[in-house]
Amino acid sequence: MKRMLPQRISLFAANCFIYGLNAVYYCLIQKYLETIFVGDPVTVGFLLAIGPFVSIFAPILWGYAADRSRSKNAVLAVTVFFSAVFFFLLMLCDSPVYLGVMLGVLMFFMSAYPGLIDIITIEYTETAGIGYGPIRIMGTLAFGAVPMILTRFTEANMDVIFYAYLIMAAAAVASVMLAPRVEGHGSGANKTSFASIFKDRRLMLLFLFAAITQFTWTYYMNFFPAYLSADLRQPDSVWGVNAFLTVLGEVPFFLSFNRLFDKVGIKKLMLISFVLSVARYAGLAYLTNVPALLALGLVTGFAVTVFTYCASVYINRYIAPENKASANSLLYALGNGIPRVLAGVLGGTMTESFGYTTSMVLCTGLCAAAFAIYLVTFARDRKIS
Repeated sequence: MKRMLPQRISLFAANCFIYGLNAVYYCLIQKYLETIFVGDPVTVGFLLAIGPFVSIFAPILWGYAADRSRSKNAVLAVTVFFSAVFFFLLMLCDSPVYLGVMLGVLMFFMSAYPGLIDIITIEYTETAGIGYGPIRIMGTLAFGAVPMILTRFTEANMDVIFYAYLIMAAAAVASVMLAPRVEGHGSGANKTSFASIFKDRRLMLLFLFAAITQFTWTYYMNFFPAYLSADLRQPDSVWGVNAFLTVLGEVPFFLSFNRLFDKVGIKKLMLISFVLSVARYAGLAYLTNVPALLALGLVTGFAVTVFTYCASVYINRYIAPENKASANSLLYALGNGIPRVLAGVLGGTMTESFGYTTSMVLCTGLCAAAFAIYLVTFARDRKIS
């Protein structure tokens, strides 16, 4: 047990730094682009869509590689190293073409993060008989704390995000390699068909629900900061506080992770999350009071995150071991990548054509439609709790 303690501490650190890297990109890259393309939401939207477009395909490759590698940890460490290189290269030129290429290559590596770190952590914790939530919560806290800290400096010098990314990437590589090793179960004779993943109807429904909630969440992440600063006249530090509150809502979920899935079940958790999602986007559409908007941030993380982890838990419990990393990476490709592309491309056009408020009303309608699909399909399925 004592020999395992440093490895488990490293797994805590790995979750912290991996999700901290995600926070630098997803919470701050849009603000960096806005400083270059002032008053041009369409260009910003298209540039923000390039990375997610790549993430439709790249996670599938990384998941396949991880399933057939001797160590999933090593595959994740490689992606972190190269993402740091290309993230830093973003600051060298402000040409739209150059930025588009760099963002695409960057996301080729970054898109592996969530699927691999989640399946590494979930597999290890279930094998070792320890709680997943307390380890994963480090990622939640980092995702909230990193932008809140960095936005204190970005108004004076936006380039600080590039140096912060490099430092955290180095720490992430070290912690991933020192964490407990999780093997790729398909590295030997045990191999199953990748196509078998698509035959699971329940999993495909979970992908659909994750995709709809990711589209609305990504629109919010891409365009709410500009609304906050331009329309409501708030400084960058308010967005940093909002980002922290957004993920703070995940804390109760992760602290009770194993208990929730064992006692409440996947279907009831999704029911709660759908109700919160519809209410949240309706509030974002019509509320202009900053404290009220910040209060809404507390339900954001829970409303979005639950759908992803319902799918991840389902994968870990019901998908063949040889395909777990592939299925989880496919979740992030189809459930995250495609909707993020659409949110970037359509989001800029939606904002320019209809305005922020109407666009948020559309997001509310999408969540309501997904809720209706859930009620007539997944909610009636008696073979899963």
